[in-house]
Amino acid sequence: MGTFKNMKSGIGVLSIVLLVLIPGCFGTNVSLSNYQPRLAGDYSFFKGQRVYLMNFENQANDTNIWGYYSPDRQVIYSSKNTLHNYFWYAFRDALVNSGVMVSTMDNPDLTAPAMWITLLSMTDEKYQVRVTIQKKGITTFAEPYKIEEPPLKEKERNVSILEQRAYRMTNRLIEVILKDPKFQKALTEK
Repeated sequence: MGTFKNMKSGIGVLSIVLLVLIPGCFGTNVSLSNYQPRLAGDYSFFKGQRVYLMNFENQANDTNIWGYYSPDRQVIYSSKNTLHNYFWYAFRDALVNSGVMVSTMDNPDLTAPAMWITLLSMTDEKYQVRVTIQKKGITTFAEPYKIEEPPLKEKERNVSILEQRAYRMTNRLIEVILKDPKFQKALTEK
């Protein structure tokens, strides 16, 4: 009798877990694998600047290791890589395109300012990150950044539009950071 009761409780708990998890499994999956930086503005200011781009960190509770969601969790945005690596490669490519000499963990320039980004919150309506810069082991800059987009209407929620919106948001996040005079000063000042 006790075993049957335990089994019944286990089935009830499993049913609740499945009801919570399954709706997200059948949502729309948007690939982030085709991102190429397309930044608006002139970033020649950074030409020749060196930076040691360290690993990014994902502390966002509204994501998983592979992607982020729409607020209703009906859409997941993911790439073949981890989410923090998606943003790492996006920033690396944008910095290189801006003329920055980027070193990495594979071949670090330990005399260059070290920079990394911590993902704080990610949805398809809002990106929140913190940018940290260290020089000679001392943190000289740590600033939060946020960009937002209005919610999409249901008829606009097709994979192509969602993918382009995600890339546009990534570009905007990078632009907001690179255009910030405080960031520019922190990265370029000796």
